[in-house]
Amino acid sequence: MQQILFTNDQISLEGLPQVEALAVIPLEPSYKTLRYVSASLFALAATTVAWVVALSVPGIGYWGLVGSVRFTLIGLWNNIYSTISFRHVGYAGRVKDISFKSGWLWLAVTPVPFNRVQHCDIRQGILDRKYGLARLTIYTAGGQSSDLMIPGLLPDVAEKLKAHILGTTEQLIEADPDV
Repeated sequence: MQQILFTNDQISLEGLPQVEALAVIPLEPSYKTLRYVSASLFALAATTVAWVVALSVPGIGYWGLVGSVRFTLIGLWNNIYSTISFRHVGYAGRVKDISFKSGWLWLAVTPVPFNRVQHCDIRQGILDRKYGLARLTIYTAGGQSSDLMIPGLLPDVAEKLKAHILGTTEQLIEADPDV
């Protein structure tokens, strides 16, 4: 009698979970303000430099003004996009993974299975501290492109998520050391 070593049965697409149905926890409201302030500072710096160059460099003429107007419009769009897209950002913890959903025009849902987690850290930049926020970064075995960063968390929420993720990862390793 021959033993079957490998099977790969086909699955039904109707039985798969729908990404749109993922109930996400929104980020802190102060993160919206942080995004707006950050986008505004960048836009102000970029447009100021563009206009100074356009108005002070002799011979730049028409194209310098066109470039400056473009920088101004891009900065304005960046502020509008940051404000509107905030409503479409959040995270969800599930039994086997944590997911981050973002995007208004371009939807992205990034799940990180707990069995791929290497470690986590919590960071606070200058603006994060000013607004009482933190960023949780989850490092995975898949390399830098598969790491996940969840911004806009209260520091105690980030600590609880980190403890949960690392605790679940540790349980998975103890249950199956080959993971």
